[in-house]
Amino acid sequence: MRLSFLAVTLLIGCGLSGSFAATAKDAAATPVPVYVAKVDPDAFPHRPLEEKKLGATVSPAAVRMITPGVDKFSIYRLIGPPHFGEGITRRWNYVLFFPVAPGSLERVRCRMEIRFERPPGHYSVTVSEVIWQDQACADRVAAAR
Repeated sequence: MRLSFLAVTLLIGCGLSGSFAATAKDAAATPVPVYVAKVDPDAFPHRPLEEKKLGATVSPAAVRMITPGVDKFSIYRLIGPPHFGEGITRRWNYVLFFPVAPGSLERVRCRMEIRFERPPGHYSVTVSEVIWQDQACADRVAAAR
């Protein structure tokens, strides 16, 4: 009885280590998404009471994870819902605040738009591009780690 328990344990252990090796190999072959953002001040028309939007204070590193191919639902977890009444659209607009320095109460205000597309043959809608109103905000997020 003891020998069969040991044999089963060894077989399960070998099977698990093989699956872990395959997972690590697959992860190494998967390309890492690259953060790409455009700057286009004309993409942000003035909206009523825009300057009074509270927005969200987020880390630039969280925003840097929004790359082409990320689905809409992942963005909710990263930075929350859009800050303007978007309805059913393929564009989400945000007012984001980034801390100037760690522990500082001073913040930088940035406007960002995320555009989506539905790839042919896919169910989910994914990010196609990220657009910033100011170059300084795009640079701050690109430099985040």
